Amino acid sequence: MTSPAYVADRYNALATAQGWRSACYATLEFKNDALSDLLAIWRRVAPPGGIPRRKELTPRLLRAHLADIAIYERSRSADGRERYRMRVMGARYSSVIGDFSGRYLDETVPPSVLARWHAAPNAVIAAGAPLRFVSRTETVDKPFITGEYMMAPLIGDGGAVDTVIAGAAFGPTITLQRR
Repeated sequence: MTSPAYVADRYNALATAQGWRSACYATLEFKNDALSDLLAIWRRVAPPGGIPRRKELTPRLLRAHLADIAIYERSRSADGRERYRMRVMGARYSSVIGDFSGRYLDETVPPSVLARWHAAPNAVIAAGAPLRFVSRTETVDKPFITGEYMMAPLIGDGGAVDTVIAGAAFGPTITLQRR
């Protein structure tokens, strides 16, 4: 695992180079209280200094957040390409981003934005820790909406850190400031 601050800096450099209106923060200072609460749940089920298993974050535990979460599951295709399947997408999350539940991103989003869709969960897995993202929803032609995201790694069913939970809070677009 790499330090969250280093991963955030790498993500931000990539976002700048690619012209994405997106920023990553290792400091977990959420504007939305629900995202702080989701982070507290993740921390509560995580072993000391570790990462929780996906199955520990049950629907009952996440009940207050189900409409606002997505779960990304990373795998490799037969030819070795990285793929993310959207295991779960809540109703509010889907109403803004689109409903990709159960589908692979590379079969759903245009190739021109696939790297951007992969960059955030890849950063979280590389950091091995939760990260905060603020991003315009330009990849789905809604640049007037900005999302604040709490994304955190999970140990998937196979025992590897290959899953990411994302909580989102959407609102009108604001000016992004990197720290």
